[in-house]
Amino acid sequence: MTGSNPPLMLGSAVHHGVAGTRGFVVAPVRHLPTRVGPPAGGPHILIARDLTPADTAALDLTEIAAFCTSAGGPTSHAVQVAYSLGIPTVVAAGDGVLAVPEGQMCALDGGTGTLYAGLAGSGLDAATAYRDRALAQARVRAAGAGDVPVTLTGTITRASQAAELRAAGAHGIGLFATELLFLGREQDVADEEQHYRAYRAIARAVPDAPVTLRMLDIGGDKDMPALNLPREDNSFLGMRGLRLSLRRPDLFLPQLRAAYRAARDDGARFRLMFPMVTHVEEFTQAAQTAREVQAELAAPSLPLGVMVEVPACALAVDRFVEHVDFLSIGTNDLAQYLLATSRTNAALAHDIDPLHVAVTRTVRSVAKTGAANGVAVSACGGLAGDPVGAVVLASLGVTALTVAVPYLPDVRDALCRADASSLRTIRDHALDTGGSRHLRSLVTSLLGL
Repeated sequence: MTGSNPPLMLGSAVHHGVAGTRGFVVAPVRHLPTRVGPPAGGPHILIARDLTPADTAALDLTEIAAFCTSAGGPTSHAVQVAYSLGIPTVVAAGDGVLAVPEGQMCALDGGTGTLYAGLAGSGLDAATAYRDRALAQARVRAAGAGDVPVTLTGTITRASQAAELRAAGAHGIGLFATELLFLGREQDVADEEQHYRAYRAIARAVPDAPVTLRMLDIGGDKDMPALNLPREDNSFLGMRGLRLSLRRPDLFLPQLRAAYRAARDDGARFRLMFPMVTHVEEFTQAAQTAREVQAELAAPSLPLGVMVEVPACALAVDRFVEHVDFLSIGTNDLAQYLLATSRTNAALAHDIDPLHVAVTRTVRSVAKTGAANGVAVSACGGLAGDPVGAVVLASLGVTALTVAVPYLPDVRDALCRADASSLRTIRDHALDTGGSRHLRSLVTSLLGL
């Protein structure tokens, strides 16, 4: 959330964590697992030690106003779910939050990573007033107009979000995570027909816009019991993404067939994106399989690309551009791997810095190589949905950003404030060694955020 910091909540207990997803919420607390049942009064702040994909798949997200976890990291699975839905989140807040009584009124600030517990009287009034001011400011930003220096696309978790995406002015769907059709299934996996129906629903919801389907990205902190995969000591470096798909054609081929069938039957403007790619040969093998499926189904050709999230891919991007139709920088995993910092380690939550100079220099290198070879370079992840991060990415040469629908107004507002001169200044500082805190301060002051 942009704007001033929240006022001091008198009489409240303050728990400091790490900012996960922006927004300011005032609501009663509920714990996972629930102790006494949902508190009265509508949506609540859900407190848990951590949230697994299975946990989030089982939740009624319409009843959740915010998440707060004692463990986890700022780019964990729980944060990614919250980000896609616009749910404010604080992570790594420590075990103290687990003792907050169920039903107690609290305020959660996802922008500063703070939970204010035990609000009552003047403290509750101040928190409620601050929330209302923030919502009013958001409506003003959403109504703004003007050109932006990059194309903005949205990320959605279900076809029903397409109307919100169009209202927010996004130019298509920059990422639909197909593994969402797998998560929460204990006994079986989504088959070709289930994928086909889901992809057709998305295509019909945005009939005139491009849709990027990210192929199966199970692994890391996204486990699926039905796959019965061996337990790994370091799953983020293990069998995940395209590595898994190439070894499991029973998972890969139904996805490809469903996508090409939907493109053939509904004219869907799909793009297929492969995650966790390390070797050029992995991509060319996947592309060959895709072309064989296309020919078998007499379907139209679809653009094929990779997520740049493994350092090996980023450093060898000059080889990839000879084969791919597009590149998408996955800022969450790229930062994790470049900084050797696990996304789920609460003790290291403050060390995951997507604006670290190693990350910004890598992004700049990928963007320059893409531009020089006529390959479009976009970016997704938490940094793309952060107004400061979005401006930095634009300054580094990224030409499209994929942002969760609730954060499009803030990102557009920040980009509209930038011009060529300010972007040059920001780029020069981003590629220097001044540190992310200095860079954030510079962008905030330069653009009046």
